[in-house]
Amino acid sequence: MHKLTSLQAARGLAALLVVAFHSIFINTKYLQSELIIPELFVFGQTGVDLFFALSGFVMIIAFRKKFGLRGETLNFLKGRFLRIYPTYWVYFLAVLLVFIIRPELVNNSQSGHSNILSSFLLLPEESAPLVMVAWSLTHEIWFYLVFALILKLPVQYVSAALLVWLLAIVFASFFMTTTGAPYLRIITHEFSIEFILGALSGVAYLKLAQRGLKTIPPVLLAAVGMSSLLYAFFDKTVGNADVIQAISLKRAFLVGGGYALLLLACALQEVISKKHAPRLLAFIGDISYSMYLSHILTLSVCGRIWSMLGYSNGGLWSAILFWTISYSAVILVSFISYQLVERRVMQVSRRARRPLPRSLENANTL
Repeated sequence: MHKLTSLQAARGLAALLVVAFHSIFINTKYLQSELIIPELFVFGQTGVDLFFALSGFVMIIAFRKKFGLRGETLNFLKGRFLRIYPTYWVYFLAVLLVFIIRPELVNNSQSGHSNILSSFLLLPEESAPLVMVAWSLTHEIWFYLVFALILKLPVQYVSAALLVWLLAIVFASFFMTTTGAPYLRIITHEFSIEFILGALSGVAYLKLAQRGLKTIPPVLLAAVGMSSLLYAFFDKTVGNADVIQAISLKRAFLVGGGYALLLLACALQEVISKKHAPRLLAFIGDISYSMYLSHILTLSVCGRIWSMLGYSNGGLWSAILFWTISYSAVILVSFISYQLVERRVMQVSRRARRPLPRSLENANTL
């Protein structure tokens, strides 16, 4: 099947959105300037929603020929474990070292409730994990566990299983409370809906590829998806709520569904037009996992240096210069991290497992 560079570009866009969102906190802490169109930066938190929808889409395509086959479930879990954990542990140990030496510099040190073992294993916990962004990886682990069960089913039952999962989450959102129950919170969290919608879009892509890609114009799918996202933006569906605890069903369907439709539209259009996605976004997609894990540290270091130099009150042009330097540093550090840490860890990991589907090797979700 045609390699979809648009998916890699979407991964890059998701990473940039998350960086933009976390820029709000860096701006508040180290600069006394107002962000231009702050609503756009707030909406950047939906980069996580895009990551989740993309994860579902990619899993369906990567394992399209593996449903119902004996041994593939264990193969899948082993591959996902080796893709997520080793690189994450490098960053975890770095943050843990800082936490031991200067706990006030670490994200969760103020509450003092971070469970080191849970953070290390990416298990659900009541407070934020030691590595600030790791909460989303905990969701990914849960998605993979459920998907591993779905992988046992014959392919004709996959869509039905996804719909049953979706309905269970909707039911739980209406009738269950998860306060003080971190495991139940992860299991019933509305973010699962976005993974499911992405997976259903992946199913739709495969069916359209079999029946004729021009059955539904990609531009129509893109228009509906973009309209959904624009409505969510202007309606302020994405607010300042604690997304770790829960998100609204409205956000899950509008934002997650909007991104899922855009992924489907871009994938179909790429195959029809034979044109690749922008190289810069695809490049950022390649280093997106390293960027996701390292960007807060990079932005924080840039902010501290800028503040120490006395440029915090420099006005608009000073802020523009700061963000130009900081975003460039984020990309540079992510690339170096990818080359020195992530790629080498993946090379070692590959030796520890039997071959996976080729399409999954580039299917890093974060």
